[in-house]
Amino acid sequence: MPHLLDLSGRTALVTGASGDIGSAIAITLASHGAAVGVHCASSVDKADAIVEAIREKGGRATTVCADVADDAQVKGMVAGLSRELGAVDILVNNAGVRRRTGDHKYLLDVTEEEWDLEIDSHMKGMFLCCRACVPQMIDAGGGRIVNISSVVGRSGLIGASVHYPAAKSGMFGFTKALANQLAGKRITVNCVAPGMIDTERVRWRTPEQMREHVAKIPLGRLGTVDEIAAAVLFLASPIAGYITGATLDVNGGLYMA
Repeated sequence: MPHLLDLSGRTALVTGASGDIGSAIAITLASHGAAVGVHCASSVDKADAIVEAIREKGGRATTVCADVADDAQVKGMVAGLSRELGAVDILVNNAGVRRRTGDHKYLLDVTEEEWDLEIDSHMKGMFLCCRACVPQMIDAGGGRIVNISSVVGRSGLIGASVHYPAAKSGMFGFTKALANQLAGKRITVNCVAPGMIDTERVRWRTPEQMREHVAKIPLGRLGTVDEIAAAVLFLASPIAGYITGATLDVNGGLYMA
């Protein structure tokens, strides 16, 4: 049923789209017909390269920059994107602070500044982007919101910092509450919770450390960014019209709800 994955005529905003997972999501949505706002906080060159890749394949895309934890910047970003590509009816909240790879801190080592930065980039950013885009979705008669959480928000995996799982876990509650509020407006709100995905964030491990981590995954391998993008495509598409308030775990069995 390929038509049920058709996003033609839709405009998507993908935050954090200059990273590994975000770029895969942006490219996948564009390949299925959506015009895409490729968001970055500061990595303009990376975002521009993704936009160019989309355009080379006949898609429509533009780079948009903002600090997602700044209300004025978010409002300006959404307004500018709407003028260029049309009102946003698909929002993917994927942005998050780029911590140093391998930087897992315990409670007594986490500073207040680090805590605030983690919560702001994930929770506040998601809140502000939803608040900016939802009025456009209501006017359009419907929309899709997909929040990118993490398996650590489900399980608080051994060695994980306290502030990152806290931020990612909060996304589940926000998703359910907003799904309830917006269901009557034909706007669905769902989560994707990736497990251990083959990205820059996991490649810092030594081969031995990587083997140890992969051994804990029932499917016996890392996930791919394309598998996360496919989950987002599903939830953003017409085929998922009766799904809201749900979390789709894409983790190879690392955590089973």
